[in-house]
Formats: sequence, structure tokens, C-alpha cells
Amino acid sequence: MKRRPIHPVGLAALLSCLVGAQSPPPTVTAGGEALEGLWIGPGAAVFRGIPYAAAPVGDFRWRPPALHRPRRGPQSARSFGPVCVQTERLTAWEKSIAAAFGTEDQVDATPRSTDEDCLYLNVWTGNLGGKTPQPVMVWVHGGSNIAGEGSSPWYDGSMLARRGVVVVTINYRLGVFGFLALADLSAESPEKVSGNYALLDQLAALRWVQSNIKQFGGDPGRVTVFGESAGSLDLVALMASPQSNGLFHRAIAQSGAPMGVSLPLAQAEAQGAALVEASGIDVSGGAAAALRRKPAADLLQLSDRQLLAGKLQIQPVIDGRLLPDAPGRIFSTGKQQKVPLMIGSNAREMTTLRSYLPRIERTAAAYRGWLAQTFGAGAERLGQLYPVQSDGDVEGALIDATTELLFTCPARFAARAMARVGAPAYLYQFTRVRPRGRSLGAYHGAEITHVFETRLPWLPWEPADEQLSAAMARYWVAFAATGTPAGEGLPAWPAHDAAGDRYLDLGPAIEAKAGLKKSACDLLDSLYPRLWGPAR
Repeated sequence: MKRRPIHPVGLAALLSCLVGAQSPPPTVTAGGEALEGLWIGPGAAVFRGIPYAAAPVGDFRWRPPALHRPRRGPQSARSFGPVCVQTERLTAWEKSIAAAFGTEDQVDATPRSTDEDCLYLNVWTGNLGGKTPQPVMVWVHGGSNIAGEGSSPWYDGSMLARRGVVVVTINYRLGVFGFLALADLSAESPEKVSGNYALLDQLAALRWVQSNIKQFGGDPGRVTVFGESAGSLDLVALMASPQSNGLFHRAIAQSGAPMGVSLPLAQAEAQGAALVEASGIDVSGGAAAALRRKPAADLLQLSDRQLLAGKLQIQPVIDGRLLPDAPGRIFSTGKQQKVPLMIGSNAREMTTLRSYLPRIERTAAAYRGWLAQTFGAGAERLGQLYPVQSDGDVEGALIDATTELLFTCPARFAARAMARVGAPAYLYQFTRVRPRGRSLGAYHGAEITHVFETRLPWLPWEPADEQLSAAMARYWVAFAATGTPAGEGLPAWPAHDAAGDRYLDLGPAIEAKAGLKKSACDLLDSLYPRLWGPAR
């Protein structure tokens, strides 16, 4: 199996691996299996490619994750498991960012080795055999729910593990394999629902953590789920689900909050029916059975065409079971899981998400029409907040408006929703602009390597990034340990509520501020229910 190269965190880690190769490998019994990992430093180890559910292939395609049957004998946990089925869209996205820095040729373009058998997780720990369990951080990767993997070098957990947490990264089913809803699939389900297979995978991984993380030195009573982009949207959906109760105790949502990110089951099933019709398959024996016989590569191509044509949306499904209602409405009514929440966004998210900007002509007239159609009575005020004088202003206005509509203000909304139910909430905005990256600003995904303290060869890194990264990692680890992002020598991070409207600016200087995009967010708060559709 061809694998993407592994990026060590530094010479020290490489040397420790070489030394560890001469001694018995770290071994843990988890899930009924003896797992042999790799040493990455004194007392620190990584266990890769651990199956947390049965392979979702054949008749298990589009079913809830089933239990993994333990394998006999010692099992190697030295290599990452396969990546879930996807296109190479994520590599293209990385290259588009690197182009702004003049480092496009340094992006690893090795094709991912993908497989439907992809429900694996990875564990980094510096506490094997430790008497005192450490807090656990479970990472849900981003990628629009159509791409990404827990084994990405972006998410190497070595540095966070050295700061005193056990880190888990997971794969989950993507795209049509993770979110297809179809009347036939609903009919065969005991709960009469379909879709949300990716969210069910994430829940299964969290249950695995509850059952097994103690063996790796982790504390199952202090689990923080954290994620970015689609991973953040998914974890917010899990916070809105009664099925996640007790599976995690804190949450960190990076660039993804509960707004307009779900489909009613009937609408999702209709999109599934359109996909079946576009496939041209014989459904006389049932659409679900026919689709399960179709090769994964063919399904990927078919669903990608439907996505590009705007006929398929990959989103959590409001099924009345896992997701009772739109996450935004659940948060607005105080029915979400009441756990401490850290949530925030980056100052210029949409500079690297231009393909997600509204599909309108870049003219002032088309821009005003989009505002009116989307926001109704609020369009005039939004036009004042994001003014356009000429056609040349439209692209910039769309970037500003959608950054705040989809990221900045939903984060504030969620923080206030938590504060109203008495759960601590901490709001941030990441504003650091990398060297030579002024055209991008603080773009979507820019904070990830600062959180993990990872280095990618194509991303510029300065002493200022080193300092900011160390501070952010300390905030994140402290929050996982105690529910409060605080530490000796760190600037105080005030809790957020509507009265104080406070947040932490994570930029060239770390400082507490108040009133983040207040005019826009006050207006958008009143407009969001329009995006949720009718209540169930």
C-alpha cells in the first residue's frame, strides 16, 4: 500500500524512534487486541491505524458502524490506516494556499491511498503506565466532509502529547459514503432514517475512547473533542445530539458553528434519489442494494459530478433521532450538551474558500440581488455594512460578508448560547498573518499548525509564530485539563457573555478585547432563523 510520507516533528523525535527500534515496542491491550506502537521519545509513543469499528464495506456500506472483531495475536500499530474514499481536492487546496507564499512546489502531492475500509484512529501518549491519567483530546479533521484524514501531517499529536494530554485523531466516512440519505436506506433502518453515517462513526470513535483510552494513560472522564471546519461543524452537531451525552466533557470548535449546516431528511432523501437517477443503475431489486454493488470509485465520480452541479449537499441530516432539529435552533433553545466550549474563527476565512462564495456574477446588481434573496428585510442593512460601489468591490465584499456570516458571528452566537445555559464559553479570533501572506490574511485553516505546533515545509514560520503557537497549545491543553484556558504567564482569557462581549485576539499580540464585529453580528443573530428552515 502506497502511503504519504511521515513528517517527524524534529531531529530529536527521529533519534528517539531509532533508539526505540532497538528496544521492545510499546504495547497496549485495547479493544481486545495487543497493539504494538512506536516510541517517539522518552516514555512517549504513538499507536497508528487502530480499528475502532468494522470495515463499512459490502452490506455494511450505509449502515451504522458495527463492532470491530478483535484480531488474534500481536497487531502492528506502526502505520496509519487507509484514508477514507475521496478525491485529491485537499491537495489542490493546499497548493492554492502555498502559491501565495511561492512554495507550491514543496506541497506533497503524493496521491492518497484510499479505501472504504478506513475507520481507524491514532493515539499519541506520553503517559504509558502513568499513575495519574491525563486529559484526552480527540481531533475531528476538516475537509468539507468530503476530504481529509486523521493521519495528515497537519495533525501530528506529538507536541501536544508532550504538553501532558493524550491525543487521538480519527477517520470517518466522507462524502456520499458518510452522508447519503435515501428512502430505501431509511426503510431498512430500525429508526427509519438515513444519512449521518459520518456522525455515527465519530460517536463510535468516542465510545472506543471511553472504553480504551485508560490503557494509553488517558482519563475517560476528561475528554475534549476538538475540530476545525467540517470537523468543527460536526462536533457542534454532536453537541446538538442527545446521543453524545457523556461521551465528551469539553469542546473546541475552530472555524465552524451551528448555522445553516444541516438538511431535513426529506430533502436529503430527494437528493439521494436524484443521484440514483443520474447513475442510470437498474433499481428493480431496490436502489440501496444496487448502489451497494457499485464500485466505490464509480460512486465517488458520480457524487462528485452531482456536487459540482449543485444537486447534492454533503451535510448532517435532521433525522429526528441523532439530530432532532437544526443545530442552530437547538442551541438557541438551550437543548445542546452543556459542556464548556472554546470557539472561534479566523479573520479572513473566505480568502482560501473562494469556491464556496455565492455563485453570482461579480456585479454590483447581482450582489444586491443575492443579499435581498438570502436575507430579505435585512438586506439593506447588510448592504451598508458590506458596501459595494462598483463591480470591482464585489469580490472583497463577498469575502468579508461570508466570513462573518458563516464563521465570525456564528461563533459568537454559539458562545452566547452556552453562556445562557450556564456553561463556560470562551470566544477567540485568530488574526496572525504569515510572512508573505498578506493577500490571504488570517485564512481558513491558518490556526491549525499553531494549535498542534506542527511545521509544514511549504508554510513560512517566524519567531512570532513560534511564540503564538506555544501560547495557543498551552491554552488548548489547559482547557482540556480544567475547562478553563489559562496558564502562568499567559494573558487572561475572559469568559464570553452578551453583557461583556469579550473575546481573545490571537495575533501578533495576544490580548482580550470586546465587541468583535458587533454591528454585523447583532444583525445576523436576528437573521439566522431564516437559514434554519421551519422547526420540526
